[in-house]
Amino acid sequence: MKKIFWTTSFLLVFACCLFSSTKVTAQDTIYKRSKEIIKAKIIEIGLDEIKYKMPGDEEGATIVIAKDQVWKIIFANGTTQILQPEMDNPETYSNQKKNAFKIDFLAPMFRHFTFIFERSIKPGQSIEGSIGVIGVGYNHNDTHDPSGMFVRIGFKFIKSPDFYLRGMKYAHILKGSYIRPEFVFGSYSDTYTPSDLYNFFGTNPAPVPVTDRVTFGSIQLVFGKQVVLNDAFLVDYYVGLGYASTTHSSSKYDYWFSPFGMQGFGSSPFSISGGVRIGLLF
Repeated sequence: MKKIFWTTSFLLVFACCLFSSTKVTAQDTIYKRSKEIIKAKIIEIGLDEIKYKMPGDEEGATIVIAKDQVWKIIFANGTTQILQPEMDNPETYSNQKKNAFKIDFLAPMFRHFTFIFERSIKPGQSIEGSIGVIGVGYNHNDTHDPSGMFVRIGFKFIKSPDFYLRGMKYAHILKGSYIRPEFVFGSYSDTYTPSDLYNFFGTNPAPVPVTDRVTFGSIQLVFGKQVVLNDAFLVDYYVGLGYASTTHSSSKYDYWFSPFGMQGFGSSPFSISGGVRIGLLF
């Protein structure tokens, strides 16, 4: 009889210990963005805040923490939930168009035409690529006949607010002021007749047409702003500064005939660019 009693008592004590151990370990873990880790029993996750109690003190006070301060939560059952501020959460912009097709509105005035594609990667960042066709548009300098192409590749960082308020978000995922580091590369053939002042006096023979193969590249930092209207139409205006390099196949090239997609200054490594783009979102 004693043996049965002690065996039963041991099993009851063991079961109580096991239950208590399970109760202690069955708790949620809150990981704050400040690297602080909190063991807790989560009561509620709201739109702006999280309510929890300290483990083992379920009858005690309810503690409230701002949701934006929390990076992730690992629940007692092993489920992990990553929390993002509304402004950086892709789901906030799930109903917005994230791609845009644009053209450079002023480019045909400078003898080229540019097609641009932009795609949002995540809130605040997008990638942009351009293809320019040289030789299309108004020819303001009839002594030159250029023909070629250039490309531009840039990564856009859209400006975020200087301070945050709860629930703040971008008006549109592609809208706002931005900085865009970009790379420009192009090549074109240019046929023209070099000018020679001595011909006015009849001392030199008539100049011979020259065909020059121009290859150029530039690294630029572009500052601009993009306005999005009704999630359908956009206007993008910008100015860029950078460094450029240009090579010529002919020794009789014209310093004043600058590359397309950016403006160089002859042998100077300095370059500028600018423009106004219009486009549609899809």
